[in-house]
Amino acid sequence: METNRLNDFKDAVDSLNVKSGAPDRDKLYQRLGTALMISGIVIAFVAYFVAGAQNSGDLAVDSIEHNEHIILAICGVSITVVGAAMFIKFGITRFMRFWLIRKIYEDGKS
Repeated sequence: METNRLNDFKDAVDSLNVKSGAPDRDKLYQRLGTALMISGIVIAFVAYFVAGAQNSGDLAVDSIEHNEHIILAICGVSITVVGAAMFIKFGITRFMRFWLIRKIYEDGKS
């Protein structure tokens, strides 16, 4: 029963001639967003902990080095935010594309 419905759905989608965009590209961008989130978190934590571990005894030098690592940590956080935005955007795009095709199919049956 389920395979019949699935085959009917696939046939109906093929007959609609709907441009489905590039789902492979969306999947690639979603994975890129995941990679950016993970790498941004790693960069932020490493930079933050390296900044806190440095202590040469000279306050002026330490302050400059701390600032450099804190700036790197902030860049890591911003990379994470961009990655999360990409992940969410392309995940929702894939879902909405499927939902729209399903809705068109169901409306056509009625």
